[in-house]
Amino acid sequence: MSTDNTVVASVISSGNNKSRSNFKSGLRGGRQSYSNRGGIKRRFERLPRENWKKNKLDVGNRLKESDIDITEYVGKHTGFSAIIKERYTDFHVNELDLNGQVAKLTHQDIPHEPEDDQDIEDLKKLIPSAIWDQLHTLKEDDPSSSSGIEIDVTSLDKSERKAIHTIAKRLVNAISQTVNKEDKKFITVVPNSQDNKIANKMRKDNRIDWKKRGGDYCHFLLHKVNMDTMDALNQLAASLRIRPDIFNYAGTKDRRAWTTQWVSLKKIDPRDILRMGKTIHGVYVGNFKYAKDCLKLGMLHGNQFRIALRNVQGSDEEIEQAMTSLRDNGFINYYGLQRFGSIAAIPTHDIGKRLLQGKWHEAIELILKPREREQDKELAEARQIYAETKDAHAAYARIKRVDKIEARLLKGLQISGNNNLVGALDFVPRNIRLMYIHAYQSFVWNHIVSRRIKQFGTNVIVGDLVYDKQNCKEDITNETTDRSLDDTDNVKDESDVTSTEKKDIDSIVDKETEEKPETTKATDDLTEEGVNDLPVVKILTKEDLSNYTLADVIIPQPGWKVTYPPYAKPWFDEFLDKDGLTTDLRQKNKKYSLGGSYRKILGIPTDLSWKIMRYNEKHDDLILSDIDEMRKHAPAQDKPDGQYKALIVEMCLKSSNYATMALREILKNDTSAETQAALSASHCTEDTQSDVTAEKITNESLSGSPDLTESEDNTGKSHNIKLDEDSTDA
Repeated sequence: MSTDNTVVASVISSGNNKSRSNFKSGLRGGRQSYSNRGGIKRRFERLPRENWKKNKLDVGNRLKESDIDITEYVGKHTGFSAIIKERYTDFHVNELDLNGQVAKLTHQDIPHEPEDDQDIEDLKKLIPSAIWDQLHTLKEDDPSSSSGIEIDVTSLDKSERKAIHTIAKRLVNAISQTVNKEDKKFITVVPNSQDNKIANKMRKDNRIDWKKRGGDYCHFLLHKVNMDTMDALNQLAASLRIRPDIFNYAGTKDRRAWTTQWVSLKKIDPRDILRMGKTIHGVYVGNFKYAKDCLKLGMLHGNQFRIALRNVQGSDEEIEQAMTSLRDNGFINYYGLQRFGSIAAIPTHDIGKRLLQGKWHEAIELILKPREREQDKELAEARQIYAETKDAHAAYARIKRVDKIEARLLKGLQISGNNNLVGALDFVPRNIRLMYIHAYQSFVWNHIVSRRIKQFGTNVIVGDLVYDKQNCKEDITNETTDRSLDDTDNVKDESDVTSTEKKDIDSIVDKETEEKPETTKATDDLTEEGVNDLPVVKILTKEDLSNYTLADVIIPQPGWKVTYPPYAKPWFDEFLDKDGLTTDLRQKNKKYSLGGSYRKILGIPTDLSWKIMRYNEKHDDLILSDIDEMRKHAPAQDKPDGQYKALIVEMCLKSSNYATMALREILKNDTSAETQAALSASHCTEDTQSDVTAEKITNESLSGSPDLTESEDNTGKSHNIKLDEDSTDA
């Protein structure tokens, strides 16, 4: 279903003032504010109120699925209407680690400190007997009155002094410290008592022996709501007074959702992480553990999704058929809308196309081009200044957050000038530049897959490509899994600039994506700078067809390293030729050369389950978050006579799959923000009209014939009650 802006606007404006007011009051969350704490150089500004305060259903002109060649389905069932992500509580994402274990916040306990396993008698042998006797004397004294002892350790080595400190702590629960007096070294040992004034004045040794903990890294779960991964980590970094770039994680998670993922920090105590996590609204941390190694991008198997589809307009039978089809047939593994940005006039694959064409000026113009409904006032002004004057310095001065892609590019233009546009683009981090050109690859892939399904259906045909099972692993995990790129992204990666130039730029941070694929080291990062070996593939013959299904078939992303299906090579040539490109995609500038990769046509969800639930209040929470479950909140209950119908879907997807594309297969409906906003607006309007009708009926009943029976009068009262309940959600 496709709906333009006029339809959305007319639906929204059709309600009365009361409903419009309730739309505004129903807004949740929004961008988090960042405190101006010491130790963090950059201030994170709250968006100006006049920019972010807008009706959430007015999304502007956004990309639709048809704009990026998402057109086909594999299921034969009848679709139905439902609203995706009407509330952030409708979308829950839990990371799956490399072992397939679900990352679920279950506790906030601090791991027990490992006991010193060295026997006290063994420690005794390391020190002189006279010192042992001194420590024993201290054990017998009154802790509150003892002034402690002073031990001359000038002649002892470091291991012996360490043994004394350990014995003092374990034998008499004492505080000890080493001090230098003139040319000698002493250890002062004082009983650790609150009443002991000497002990209270001594500096306590709070150093942590991370080797005893089993590793230098603290791994913990980050459970967050209505903020993206980097927003949460930026705030946590500010609270801990550390740099944001020392956090490590396997992938980034959506903003408009409840998400849970693993994060690691080197030599940061979990008690500090927990204490600071409690100060950040919408952030919860827990499940702490110690490990020898840090997390790295791509160290995950996929994600578990728990999704509520609201206001379902379909029979139970239609829902059952759709879900059964998804379970049995999967869905077309399209690159979702998030891959291509949110602005219809400036999709990211258009920028990628200009980069691959070597049209550097046009690529820069698109990146800096003014956008409709820009929420960041300063960034909008910077874009306008550059569009009108081409003054990179003046435009850059308007941007407060220098981690923005646009700020990096404007800085590059200032330093490199208009005669070195490639050098200016080098200031944009490499992973972002790769995302632009990979978005173009993804656009081509979507087009070819749609043409393949449209022309040959879901049958395996001669010429299809599959992974060669004899020469590569069964489970191919190196498909493209880059993160999506939104027009407001901040970045975290190294740019191709010299160390001198880097001094002119603040350190940078990252932002994230939609429901969605993770950033991983994938084989489509095949610039000529570093080419990984692609999996071995096989072109099917007639004799092979019975051994494979469509779930085995792969389609290449264009590049100079891949093998093309014989029937599809002319399609690739035709499509790329229109843009002045070839399937080789090699340039003199190696930074913008692509080797290509492979991606399966179908995505197959695992552990798929679903249930139909009815509810009465339009904004009822239908799925418990991890923190809700940890706090023993009661789960939402099905109300058989409820006014609304919801579909609760639970499934696991690989990190290269888009959950919205699986939902699209169920609904057979456009999943774009514009279409979903129109559905939500229509739903709100229907509720408002129902309230007006109910009020009219009630008033007529109350002002009607005076000889109403008791039962009729009771009915009138029940109408009044129903009206009051509904009007609060209009």
